[in-house]
Amino acid sequence: MAQPIGRMAFAQDCAGNCGGGQQGQQGGKGISVGEALPPGKIHVITRPGLYGMGEPPRGSRYGIVNGRLIRFDPGTSRVLSVIRQVDRILD
Repeated sequence: MAQPIGRMAFAQDCAGNCGGGQQGQQGGKGISVGEALPPGKIHVITRPGLYGMGEPPRGSRYGIVNGRLIRFDPGTSRVLSVIRQVDRILD
């Protein structure tokens, strides 16, 4: 049975980094869930719609680090999730 196109695209974007378990915890390119990133390393996204995202959950922001779209805690700069790779910064 064929997968719906949207699901197939999601699986390709994740390249093994979006599922559960240890593999899902490591976002690739040196970004790990729970890691505190140094100030200035995160490009903070101001217009999430440009990336196909809605507003982030309360207490978090979206950003880009090493070509990866992430969700992070703005108070601690800890990575909450690694979402997917992005080709370029749009905002």
